[in-house]
Parts: sequence; structure tokens; C-alpha cells
Amino acid sequence: MSDGINLSEIEQEAAIQCDSDNLEIYADNHPFRLSLRVKTFESEADFNKFVKKVEQQVRSSLEYKEWKNYIIDVLGIKTCMITNEKIDECSIEVHHHLPSLYILVKALVNKKISNQEDFCSFDIATEAIEMHFKNKVGYVTLVKTLHEKFHNGFLTIPREFVKGDFNHFVSEYSQYLDETDLETIDMRMAASEANCTWARNDYPGNDGG
Repeated sequence: MSDGINLSEIEQEAAIQCDSDNLEIYADNHPFRLSLRVKTFESEADFNKFVKKVEQQVRSSLEYKEWKNYIIDVLGIKTCMITNEKIDECSIEVHHHLPSLYILVKALVNKKISNQEDFCSFDIATEAIEMHFKNKVGYVTLVKTLHEKFHNGFLTIPREFVKGDFNHFVSEYSQYLDETDLETIDMRMAASEANCTWARNDYPGNDGG
């Protein structure tokens, strides 16, 4: 095949090179360099998209699955902390409460930005997973339907039910959250058995049957 195109010249012009010290790729004949890590985002939409993608990375990781399995299979937390139903009777799920996984990831990203540190999605996902393995997140085990009920806004969870060192997150990361996130944290921290409007056998949606 000969149509005047010199493939070797095209390959040379488009050849990618690597700055391994800064983890950047570039080509000599192109002005744009692509870095693995960033320091900020061009828009709030880009920021929110990044946080959601990292949240998905964490949820889909093997390490996250192993963390949940450890809570149920090794620690033996196999009952719903509200109904006392057991995993043999129904589906029991681990619910992030203080903070939610989204708020956790958001705080980790904002901390990096505040400290002017470079980061990529893998850095943030790794830190989030490490927080789980350091027991620095608050969680509750719930029957699947009550887990759904909470996320639909129809269930309050007393902080006494929350396991994990959630106070660490509150004290160390609150400064990296916006007003809406802080209101969410404050509302969840304020809920207690003393002021909760339901009891274990009389919670929202329980018909006694």
C-alpha cells in the first residue's frame, strides 16, 4: 500500500513519552501534558462527578466487600440493630451512617485541595478504604428494608447504635465539609435513644405483624 503516507513519521510524531518523576505523559509535538494527578477542579460539577466516581470505586472494590464480610462473619454482628432480626431470617446490610460514604470521600478530596496536594481517584479511594480498616467510620447493620427506609427519609437512627470511631471523623474532617454536610452530621449526631420517636418494637413502618 503506497498512498504517500509515511507511517513511521506519523508514529514518531504521535509517540507518547513519560515524565516518570511527575507521572505525566506527553508528546513532543503537542503542547498538552496529561498528569495522573490534579490539585483542583474547573467546576463544581467536575468535583461532584469525581466524588461520585470514587464512591463507586470504593463500593465495587474487593477490600470494601471484605470489610463488610468481616463485620458480619468475623465480628458476628449478624442482627439488625433496630429490629434484632438475624441474618438467617432476612437480608442484613451494613449502612454507613457517620459519615455517609459520599461525605467521607468528599471530605478526603477537600482536605487534599485545602492542603494543595496532588491526588487522583485511586489515592482518595485508598484513603477511604484505609479509614474503614482503621475503624474510623461509623456504621450500623440494618434489615434491607429499613436501610431503604432510612435513605428514603423515613427512619432516624440513634447514635448509640452506631459502631466504629465516628468521633474521629467528626473531629478531624468537619472543617473540610460544607454547611449542608455539617447539618447532616449534626442531625445524625443529635439523634439518640432518649429523643427518638420510636422503640425497637414500634418503629416507623412496623405493623406488628
